[in-house]
Amino acid sequence: MSSKNTRDRVASLAGVSSATVSRVYNTPEKVSPARREAVLKAARQLGYSPDKSASALRRKGTGQISLVSIRKKDRPWYWGDFPGAKWFFTDVLQGILDVVEDSMYRLNLKSLHSAEEISSVSWEKECDGIIFFDIDDPREAEAVASCSVPTVIGHHTMDYRGCNRCSTDNTAGGELAGAYLKSEGYEKPVYISYLPELILSSRQRYEGFQNAYGDSREVPLLLSEPGKKGGYEAAETLIDSIRKGEVDSLGIVNDMTAVGVIQCLLDRGIKPGRDVGLIGYDNMPFNYVLPFSLASVDLRPAVLYRECVSMLLEILKSDGQEGDPRSRTILPRLVEGDSV
Repeated sequence: MSSKNTRDRVASLAGVSSATVSRVYNTPEKVSPARREAVLKAARQLGYSPDKSASALRRKGTGQISLVSIRKKDRPWYWGDFPGAKWFFTDVLQGILDVVEDSMYRLNLKSLHSAEEISSVSWEKECDGIIFFDIDDPREAEAVASCSVPTVIGHHTMDYRGCNRCSTDNTAGGELAGAYLKSEGYEKPVYISYLPELILSSRQRYEGFQNAYGDSREVPLLLSEPGKKGGYEAAETLIDSIRKGEVDSLGIVNDMTAVGVIQCLLDRGIKPGRDVGLIGYDNMPFNYVLPFSLASVDLRPAVLYRECVSMLLEILKSDGQEGDPRSRTILPRLVEGDSV
């Protein structure tokens, strides 16, 4: 059956015109939410997918959107290199696909060795627009500005005002973490972090945590190596202070480090969540595989990158006439935990 006949069947099942079905995929902002959902539901039911290649030819474009990641080989430490962090990219990819699949574009994945490589790619031959994954360095943001097609950057991007960006708010996330411990009655926290002088997200999370306690308490900052080993070693230095009641809770820059903290505390007979308060950051999917629920702060990566691709599609629908840089911030959310 031809694509046109299937489109007509979708229109009939959804109770709309065939032209409305086309608009849902080409200019969805011109269709009411109710009709748009009816068309997409009918399309899923009938297995209908628009001919994206034909649409690209009509637009004189490639019909492709690229999701581009830049390797961070020159970093002293990069969270994405940890095996336990691979779930994050899966969430990002699913969030993007949720939007792209209902558009007239296909998704292309590309990895670059460095930010300097950006200027060497003939982007207009590869794609109509780009989502850059995890731009967290001014050099990367500057290189993105040289692209010959529309771009949107995510997710540690609040300081990059010259780019189209969708950002998390690490300061707000740190405040959530501190407010959680404070609401549980903890008044003597220590915050465990890594390289806040170099890593902006680490610095912002600590600043937000401190904001939650305000002038009532200057939260000590304990620096450690990241990950399980670093968390274990950091917690070891605090055991005596915890037993003496000088420290009653721990805020931790990420969940990977929190795992090491938890292991050390349990080895020393201290129960996190009971004997000492604890909260991590990133909401890694521990709750599905471990016999405890760790309180954490969720960046909501799928939501954040859905906004990235939605913004890019809006720019492409305006024929690439971007105007002033666009920005959206997706606020993190608190995920409460149980005693360990």
